[in-house]
Amino acid sequence: MQRTRRQFIKSVGLISAAIAAPALIIPRVHAQLRLPDDPFTLGVASGDPLSDGFVIWTRLAPLPMLEDYGMPDAAVPVEWELAESESMNRIVRSGTAVAEPAWGHSVHVEFQGLTPGRDYWYRFRFGDHVSPVGRAITTPTEGSAVPSLRFAFVSCQHYERGYFAAYRDLVSQNPDLVIHLGDYMYENDPGRFAVRRHTGPEPLTLASYRQRYACYRTDPDLQAAHAHTSWLFTWDDHEVDNNYAKDQSQDFDEPGRFLRRRAAAYQAYYEMMPLRGSARPRGPDMDIYQRVAFGDLLAFHVLDDRQYRSDHPCDYDGGGPVVLPALCDELNDPSRTMLGDRQERWLRNHLRDSRSRWNVLAQQTLFAEFNRGTPEVPVYATDGWGGYPAARDRIVRYLQDYGTANPVFIGGDVHSYWVTDIKADWQNPDSATIATEFVGTSITSGGGDMDTYNALLPHNPHVRHIETRERGYVLCEVTPEEWRATHRSMPDASVVDPNATLSAARSFVVENGTAGAQRS
Repeated sequence: MQRTRRQFIKSVGLISAAIAAPALIIPRVHAQLRLPDDPFTLGVASGDPLSDGFVIWTRLAPLPMLEDYGMPDAAVPVEWELAESESMNRIVRSGTAVAEPAWGHSVHVEFQGLTPGRDYWYRFRFGDHVSPVGRAITTPTEGSAVPSLRFAFVSCQHYERGYFAAYRDLVSQNPDLVIHLGDYMYENDPGRFAVRRHTGPEPLTLASYRQRYACYRTDPDLQAAHAHTSWLFTWDDHEVDNNYAKDQSQDFDEPGRFLRRRAAAYQAYYEMMPLRGSARPRGPDMDIYQRVAFGDLLAFHVLDDRQYRSDHPCDYDGGGPVVLPALCDELNDPSRTMLGDRQERWLRNHLRDSRSRWNVLAQQTLFAEFNRGTPEVPVYATDGWGGYPAARDRIVRYLQDYGTANPVFIGGDVHSYWVTDIKADWQNPDSATIATEFVGTSITSGGGDMDTYNALLPHNPHVRHIETRERGYVLCEVTPEEWRATHRSMPDASVVDPNATLSAARSFVVENGTAGAQRS
């Protein structure tokens, strides 16, 4: 379900900024609590921008790596302020939210009724402690003229693999918006030869997922990127369990048991992200997909391809296998789904009705077909869209049938840069190019062997570019006439250096009305 302000949930701990309530008193609120340590160790964040509001977030955690993260088992009031200036001297809203222990003492404040298309700044206060100041944005009113948008998309930030220098570079590039496409954290056991270590074993419980997220959010470069501007979010697999699909774990756990783990993981995710009340999880279920428009220029359709998908076809070892279509009849079953029926209908309707100049399908992984075998004996990896060809073909058909303007797919997951043409017929290189795809590399996670991919390019002619040896992100600058995607990169080996620097490795341009990217 698309998250909108009409679905706003007015509940304890989610205080409407439109009401701008004074201190909220509920049973067991500990109004006099004082903490000797800074409770804002996890920073601040804003997200889910709309034309009249957004969400601001923090989580009280004076001792973030402890199981109780240094907080008592009591609800506490947290003051917040919203300003029209970075110096916080032009306060336009203020109030008090309640941080509840049942939700990890996280605070989500939703705003509505703000001015479209502008910057705001915010901060929190608890006792004598004041949080850092963060910036948030409202989007321009849908349909209004927007001359440009500058945004970055990121994915796959393995804490143990290296440092998050890419986020320091991202802040220096001053994007209006950041989109995270999944693998915000990794659930694996601590690695023996890690650059820096996860705390605790693989998470299975709410407390252990909270601790794992806290490990990531203490990173100063990640905190700075969250404070810089508003983010949009979707998840991939590692936020719960590698290569999971709906109620199926990688290790074939009993589905009921795995759904209890998924419920813990989803709650921890919600507690750590600036998400709207409509995303608040209900056990193992959580609505995260949404549409966000920037005036008449661009609409983001942010998708969830984990929660509702069919299980991997012919999956015998839980590893997200590769399959030969000739040996796996299940692969091409038209009933198989990546998005689930409800989400797919939602997407189809928005692609049909969109009036935006550019239409972005923001999802987790590589969308284009990629044959890892030969033309005579094709082989496909099945954890991505390669395992769901009928579902992929339906989306391409929607784009064709509805004439959706300038569709662009963005993705992550594969730890490498890709630029592809989305074809009407994957087996016919001369068929129409329906859309453009940009896949970003990882923040730190390691990529595949470049020689292997180069050998496969001749029988994947719709793939314009692959680069597996760089870490970083993609910076996009969009105008009514042009989309420019720049790979902000560093060599893979640089992730072990906390002071590493990135540069513009290459750029690709898509012209309005012409699908397919060209090297700039």
